[in-house]
Amino acid sequence: MSALKKIPGYAWAIICFAVVPVLFMGHGYFTARLASATGVTVSPWYTGGEVLRTVDHGTYKTIIHRPVFDGLIGKREDGFIQVEWMPLAEIPPVINEKIDYNGDGREDFTFKLDTQAGTGTLTAHSPSVIAVTLLTKVKNGWLVRIQLQNIS
Repeated sequence: MSALKKIPGYAWAIICFAVVPVLFMGHGYFTARLASATGVTVSPWYTGGEVLRTVDHGTYKTIIHRPVFDGLIGKREDGFIQVEWMPLAEIPPVINEKIDYNGDGREDFTFKLDTQAGTGTLTAHSPSVIAVTLLTKVKNGWLVRIQLQNIS
């Protein structure tokens, strides 16, 4: 009788020894599948939000992300917009870009990026544009985040 009680225990141990390596080796696949099945996404406060528009300048591109006002519950009063210039090797020494982020046909701000000095100058043309919160060189280009006020 005691031998019959040991069989389920040994079977369970063998199953665990087989399942654990499979789960360990496939953890990237399984976590991606779990995240996609549940609809979990990375917060736009970390990623910059979805790409709204890409402007091709021939040798380099300007990538404009959507304005991010997302809060835990509803919209926040303050947010930002992220603009990127890529690729790093093709970016001119000075970029002077006019950005219309809300699509109303009028420039909301002008950003002048000096890639040699690593500085930027913001000229606001809309009351919703506040200030530069981040300007940094990234792996493949330059990135700026501009603070916005939710006026709508």
